[in-house]
Amino acid sequence: MHAEIVFNRRVSAAYRHLGLAAPGFPTGFGPGQFVMVRPPDGLDPFLPRAFSVYRLVASIDGAAPVVEILYKVLGKGTRCLSRMEPGQAVQILGPLGNSFGVAEGLGVAALVAGGIGVPPIAALATALAQSRAPRAECRDREVISGQRAVRLEVFLGGKTHEDILCAKDFEEAGATVHIATEDGSLGTRGLITELLAPFLLGTRHSALALFTCGPPGMLAAVARLAEARGVPCQTSVEANMACGFGACMGCAVEVRSNGSDPIYKLVCKDGPVFDSRVIKWE
Repeated sequence: MHAEIVFNRRVSAAYRHLGLAAPGFPTGFGPGQFVMVRPPDGLDPFLPRAFSVYRLVASIDGAAPVVEILYKVLGKGTRCLSRMEPGQAVQILGPLGNSFGVAEGLGVAALVAGGIGVPPIAALATALAQSRAPRAECRDREVISGQRAVRLEVFLGGKTHEDILCAKDFEEAGATVHIATEDGSLGTRGLITELLAPFLLGTRHSALALFTCGPPGMLAAVARLAEARGVPCQTSVEANMACGFGACMGCAVEVRSNGSDPIYKLVCKDGPVFDSRVIKWE
């Protein structure tokens, strides 16, 4: 479908916040789902790019819903997108893929994200706070819903302070936010898993679950920590893809198998959210 750029704001030197007015876009999306975006005309860039949905502003008084994404300017496609202005048109396909699932009875949600993996985790935090507490109040960093409290613990990591996104969103969702940067420019110096590991050791809540998205090395480290502690973990995997619905087969990831032959799943069609125990991490 065609969409019109509403805003294309600079967040930092590398990151931008894009809003797309998309008539006919579904009224809801699941945190973790994504869209494919490309300019409508021309052959350069020819292939669309996949972006997680950060936020969806529902239509009001007949206006088109606005799909919001955060993206990092990395290659030709995102550089082209970063130069586009409000009023210009793009093509958008979605929402695609599956989403994070939250089990009934969740007590503590540990949300772990790095860099451009932050937006779907921010969407999950917002949805979790809203769905668990539709008329709730945030008290002492817990989301109170009736007699049940969902504790939100967020772990944000990046190379520098510029990679730390959406901290305000997490705070508004009632989360305690832990930050680590490799250069020490914000939060603790080091890797975010160095903060996550002692948290998991010190948390004895039986209804703890992990949700994560970010670079492959971080995902693998989080998955190993989760498996070692016996904590369920859902992982949103990032991968390059050309179609978004399983035709190009370009986003295959190897999964664990009991046999000798490798088995693969497609990030776009089978994911992007997987049980972390399914993926064969390198």
